[in-house]
Amino acid sequence: MSSFHIFRRKEKTFPFKSDTMPKNFATGSSSPSQDFSVTASGTSEANELRLSVEVSGAKTEAIFDDVLSKMVAAAQPIPGFRRVKGGKTPNIPQDVLLQILGPSEVYKQVIKKVINSTIAEYVEKEGLTVSTDLRVEQSFEDLEATFEPGGKFSFDAVVQLRELN
Repeated sequence: MSSFHIFRRKEKTFPFKSDTMPKNFATGSSSPSQDFSVTASGTSEANELRLSVEVSGAKTEAIFDDVLSKMVAAAQPIPGFRRVKGGKTPNIPQDVLLQILGPSEVYKQVIKKVINSTIAEYVEKEGLTVSTDLRVEQSFEDLEATFEPGGKFSFDAVVQLRELN
């Protein structure tokens, strides 16, 4: 089983409540949210936390729409479609946009944003301090094969817990 890493450019620091895990944090705990649910468990490494995450279809759809619209706005003019005043692209069918932009590239950006935003929200909610190195257990190809905008999306990740000095 291969894994890939997602690196954030900015380091986020959240308050840390104990030496390795917060006092109110139980290994094997589940943290539901309306957009996602997370089941956390320890690993063989001292300061690692394994997360099994399931993201709702509503959140995957919202992120997909957001990423696609930003990619369209940044893209060159789409052949056969005239830009309207203000440089905006008119309503172009999503399947046409996906074909022009490349579905793999769009899905790659969407999957990265789904993973990063979900983990960041969970870390902030639980009050954890983690390093910016996030390891996803599945390969990108496996994640891309299971991803469908508007459908539930699951992945496993490992975060490195850190102590504040």
